[in-house]
Amino acid sequence: MKREFFRKRLISLFLTGAMILSTAGCGAKDMTMGSSNGDAEQAAQIEDSVSATGEGSKGMGRYVENVTDLSEYCYRPDGIAKLSDGKLIIADYYMGQIKSEDNGITWNPEETDWFTALQAKDAYIMDIAIGADGTTGVIYDASSSSGEETDLEEALTKANAVETDGGEAGKEADVGETGSEVSGEGEDNGEASDELFQLHPVCMIVKPDGTRIEAQFSLTEDEKYPYGIWIADSGRIFVTTLGEIIYEVNEDGSSEKFLTVEERPEMIQLQGDLMIIDGYAYANGILIYDMAKEEYVEDEVLNDFVLENYTQRERYGFGTYDLYFFTGEDGVLYMAGKKGLHRHVIGGSAIEQVIDGNLSSFSNPADGLIGMVALENNEFLTLFSGGKLVHYVYNADIPSTPSEKLKVYSLKENDTMSQAISIYQTENPDVFVDYEIGMGDDNSVMRDDALKKLNTQIMAGEGPDLLVLDNMPLDSYIEKGMLLDLSTCLSGLTGDAELFSNITDAFKKNGGIYTIPCEVQLPLVLGKEKYVSGMKNMKGIADAMEALREDNQEGGLLDIYSERGIIRLLAMISSPAWKTKNGGIDETAVSEFLTEVKRVYDAQMEGASEKDIDRYNSVNDYYMTEYATTREEWDYFGAMDEMGYIGGMTNMVLGTLSDPYSYATLNSVQRVKGFEDNVLLPVSGQSTNVFIPKTLIGISAVSANTEMAQELLKVLLGKENQVSLFNGLAVNKAAFEESFVPKEENMGEDGLYGSIGMSDGDGMMVSLDVYWVDEGQLQKLRDWMAKADTPYVKDTVLEDSVCEEGINYMQGGKSLEESVSAIVEKVAIYMAE
Repeated sequence: MKREFFRKRLISLFLTGAMILSTAGCGAKDMTMGSSNGDAEQAAQIEDSVSATGEGSKGMGRYVENVTDLSEYCYRPDGIAKLSDGKLIIADYYMGQIKSEDNGITWNPEETDWFTALQAKDAYIMDIAIGADGTTGVIYDASSSSGEETDLEEALTKANAVETDGGEAGKEADVGETGSEVSGEGEDNGEASDELFQLHPVCMIVKPDGTRIEAQFSLTEDEKYPYGIWIADSGRIFVTTLGEIIYEVNEDGSSEKFLTVEERPEMIQLQGDLMIIDGYAYANGILIYDMAKEEYVEDEVLNDFVLENYTQRERYGFGTYDLYFFTGEDGVLYMAGKKGLHRHVIGGSAIEQVIDGNLSSFSNPADGLIGMVALENNEFLTLFSGGKLVHYVYNADIPSTPSEKLKVYSLKENDTMSQAISIYQTENPDVFVDYEIGMGDDNSVMRDDALKKLNTQIMAGEGPDLLVLDNMPLDSYIEKGMLLDLSTCLSGLTGDAELFSNITDAFKKNGGIYTIPCEVQLPLVLGKEKYVSGMKNMKGIADAMEALREDNQEGGLLDIYSERGIIRLLAMISSPAWKTKNGGIDETAVSEFLTEVKRVYDAQMEGASEKDIDRYNSVNDYYMTEYATTREEWDYFGAMDEMGYIGGMTNMVLGTLSDPYSYATLNSVQRVKGFEDNVLLPVSGQSTNVFIPKTLIGISAVSANTEMAQELLKVLLGKENQVSLFNGLAVNKAAFEESFVPKEENMGEDGLYGSIGMSDGDGMMVSLDVYWVDEGQLQKLRDWMAKADTPYVKDTVLEDSVCEEGINYMQGGKSLEESVSAIVEKVAIYMAE
């Protein structure tokens, strides 16, 4: 009996109108690890090689990375477990287990009967924990489409008859908020069957001798099902649910309530009598519970560090963490994240830096942290996403801080820049890249204040060498001669380094090129051809909206229900036309924009319900709480919401394309019944062939490190960095092509590549099968990229003025002429300052 398997990809989307991505349930946490076998001598040795947090050592010695590629065995691994005999195990939900007996140097697959049995019944594994003696805990779901359970022993008997292609271990499902598989069958208008989002997980304990015990729980409706499992070195087993109660599983499989916490745990580590707990909503830091004394241990030093450096501690769809903590020698807790690796004696007065995040893969946003263990001899083994295994070894013969320094600046942290810095420093270990975030990690500094501080630094000769110019006064910097001409550097980029020439040429000004984007987005519209084919200017957009409203008396046309949001969205394809060649304001263009944008807004709101508006406002409230900004001011505003469209919440999708998978998703809408007549097209406002540049880079004209800055720029634009971008399509031609090459192991029949599913609070569910981009679709995108020649670079002062005065006009507070005059006056005052 031969079975074909393909994997479905879990996608993180946020559907406006309070539709929620269904992700909770599977892969919720990393694998539990036992303590390392270190001792007091090891602790003393580590203390000799680390410095207090924030106090970089100026002597010799730091950790270096040795990388092993385990992608052959790791599709969705659940961390690293260290057994009491020193062996290491990595268990993967779909690929099975691999074991190392030499501290992670070599790895070999290890067959286990329980995994073979679950594979045979197409079980979806949700969590795995491995104890120090090899005891394994597994939470899995094996519900068939009929809702019936398959007997595990029967599955084991049949397992030998199952052959999987390419060594694949099973089929990945997208999991809903209530824990269901989203199959993406293309239901009419997104109406999903009642079978979606239904999980019936089982918790199984497998002893070292192979004995399998099914754990028994009496759960409430709110707890739903077993969610996460952890095993202590002592052999004690703990299980969490979707509720706040932690259960302990007894030897016979029975369970009893052990501890109730305020919020559901996402991660638990165990050391001796201590249970260390963390979760999303743990606003006061990590919890430490003394299981023997039945009381919490207060550790103010630890929590101050966590809240200062890892305020938002999230776990992502493929089991990666912002902060991963693990135990070491007695009483020691290690904390790993983008800041590096830190060590803390529980109850102690200091946090010690072991590995500097700025000098390691920890700071690379492309490397999701999955798990980490302490080895002997003060060494560490870290598993990152993509099967990247890093062995950290201390080298006393290299400087603790590189001898040369390159300063980089951006207003907000930029993942593309962080990734490039990580690549650059690996290639240039003697250079330390000092990356300054002007507005702070938490946007605690206002933009104007950050820019004033930056300008002061530049005037004092202490400014950065390389700048990310997003949301900065680019025109002013160019006019004042603050940026280096990049023409010579860019002209040397050939072969795999070649860029789209139209993107480069679009930034020629005053005889030079003073900035270049690392990634770009394209404005597109998806909808019925009779409406969207004429959206080639602002009048065409307004005409289409009014025609849509005439044919659809109720509901939203777009997913935006505010004047500011409509203005912001359409400004991206219009604002380049608002300035004259000499830098003045084109009053006619601004007047035309406000006239047409009011038509768009009026058509949108004419049939909008109070419920739609309330939902939109609640989303804005969410953004304010989570990101300290409204949705309209969010960095990712404009992302295209095809799922809301399929679900009937909007009548077209208007926004920006930012990555290959989104392009595949948008093209897949045409395969849904009732959406066959849809087309995906570029959209123009007052400007045509617009593209939205992201991660705009400039080099200081007075930098003393021009050569190093240009080398970092080449890394930013190089193929390695460009293949994996975070907020746009590649401007590197070779990387653009490679980014659209699908992973063969993910491809299903007829190009099926994945599924996404959404549900809302009203019980509406929608799913979509995603088919990978075919050659014809890719050629269209190539053509659109090649024609893009008008960059939308946000002029904050001008756009804010258009927003403020445009709202007054749209609400009837001012006439059109008064609003335009006020805009011109505000911009003139700013320019005079």
